[in-house]
Amino acid sequence: MPGSQRLIPCLWFDGTAEEAARFYVSVFPDSRIDHVHKSTIAWPAGKPGDTLLVEFTILGQRHQALNGGPNENARFNESVSLSVACEDQAEVDRYWNALIADGGRPIQCGWLADRYGLRWQIVPRLMSELLADPDRARAKRAMEAMLHMVKLDVAALDAAAKGG
Repeated sequence: MPGSQRLIPCLWFDGTAEEAARFYVSVFPDSRIDHVHKSTIAWPAGKPGDTLLVEFTILGQRHQALNGGPNENARFNESVSLSVACEDQAEVDRYWNALIADGGRPIQCGWLADRYGLRWQIVPRLMSELLADPDRARAKRAMEAMLHMVKLDVAALDAAAKGG
C-alpha cells in the first residue's frame, strides 16, 4: 500500500465492500479507489474472483473495506464512527445529504448512519472551536444547543455561543 499512514481503519461488509468504497470516494474530495483485491480461492464469504478487500482513500486518509461475510458481531453501531471536520454549513449540508441518501438515516448531534449502517459525525470546525473555548460559558451554551440538533447548524451554534 502506498503512503506512510500506518493505522488504517478496516470496515467489515457482507458482500458490499466494493460498492461501499466506491460510494464513499464519490462523496468526498481527495478520494480514490487504490486497489481492489480479488480472491484467488474460495473462502467463507465468497468464491474465487469475488472482491475480498478494497483499499481506498477518503479525504486523503487510507481505509480498507473487507467482504468478511455475515457476522452478527460485525455490524456497524455507535461505538465506532468516522468524524468529518467541515469548513462551513455548505460542507456540512453536502456531506450530510449525500450520506443519508438512499437508505441512510439521521441520528442526533451531527451523527448519521449511511445506507450501509456505518456511523458518521458531520461536524463543523466551529463546533470543536466552541467546545475548546476558554470562555466555558460560551462552550456550555454551544454544547447545550448541539444537544437539541440533529444535523448541526453553524449559525445556530454560533448564536447560542454568543448568548443569542
